[in-house]
Amino acid sequence: MDFDFEVVNVAGWIPYRQELDLNALADTFTRRSEITSVTYEPAENHWLQTNFAPDNTYVAFYRSGRCSITGIASVEQFENIVERVNAVMRDLLKFEFTPESKVSNIVVTATLNQNLQLEPLALQLGLENVEYEPEQFPALIYRNSEPKAVILVFASGKLLCTGLSDLDTVIDTIESFTENLDLDD
Repeated sequence: MDFDFEVVNVAGWIPYRQELDLNALADTFTRRSEITSVTYEPAENHWLQTNFAPDNTYVAFYRSGRCSITGIASVEQFENIVERVNAVMRDLLKFEFTPESKVSNIVVTATLNQNLQLEPLALQLGLENVEYEPEQFPALIYRNSEPKAVILVFASGKLLCTGLSDLDTVIDTIESFTENLDLDD
């Protein structure tokens, strides 16, 4: 079955192997041109929220020494922002190692070129793998066991796959899922 897909979010993290002083980072970040916004309100959140130029990528820093990056549209863009964040952090923390970043989740949407009847589809996919309560949520939720992923299926023929960290695996999972559907073409 043919489908068009789009990466809508890549999320991941970078470990810095040391505790971070978020107050000091917030103060320093407000003076850095690479960072377009800084929010640190410890009474409300236990993390430091930033946006990095030029595309205002969201990067959150945690006292534990990790930072998370979300809202990226490709793995290549994720790697680019990791380099930019590492450059700033290397300048501030003076570390000598290369932090090993990790993509933790890729969200992909796919469009099948037909509408779907979700109730019969829920039965076809097996109720042990499916949640479908249209009065609660408009999509069928399919839990793929291997690889472990979640696929939301909408009546419009839109799919959303999440829970995997490798783009090829995401695409293979969507292809496998759609090939096993018994749909009228």
